[in-house]
Amino acid sequence: MPKLVACSIFRSELEHVLGADLTVAWLPAGLHVSEERLGQALDEALGTEHGVACFYGACHPDLDARLAERGGRRLDAKNCIAAFLSPAEQAKLGERTFIMSPGWLKAWRSIFVEGLGWDEIDARLNFGAYDRVVILDFGLEPIDDLDVLEFFDYTETEVEIVPATLNYFRARVAEILQEHD
Repeated sequence: MPKLVACSIFRSELEHVLGADLTVAWLPAGLHVSEERLGQALDEALGTEHGVACFYGACHPDLDARLAERGGRRLDAKNCIAAFLSPAEQAKLGERTFIMSPGWLKAWRSIFVEGLGWDEIDARLNFGAYDRVVILDFGLEPIDDLDVLEFFDYTETEVEIVPATLNYFRARVAEILQEHD
């Protein structure tokens, strides 16, 4: 198996798909809000290793070039939600739906509050464009009601938990790893 570099947003799901005994360079969720910080973290994690499998979406404008230099490859997805859901599955949830994974729910403070510097007013303005927030439930671990309530209080946008499978994600993971065989 190639060296793996991944955003911690994918941790539970990637460990479920590939096994918990993986050796992965896990990068903190929320780095995508700072191109500079994400670039530095990726360079450090990728190192000089050849053929790295990178579990990130198109979160950094130079990520594909950095991986190409090292013979690496990343998920074929614009972002982490596009790695979990097909375009048809996303469309079913609606255009005015903000979709989150359980990892996003755990990391929302580091992304929105610490990373973007949003207070409640900023959050409510930005989430005002959405009719609802959907949290995908892959059934890997319970989704904490208090976490859901705190996110709702922060955004004042309806939050709904929607059952989901890892079938699409599993196929994306298989694609990236098959390219390295």
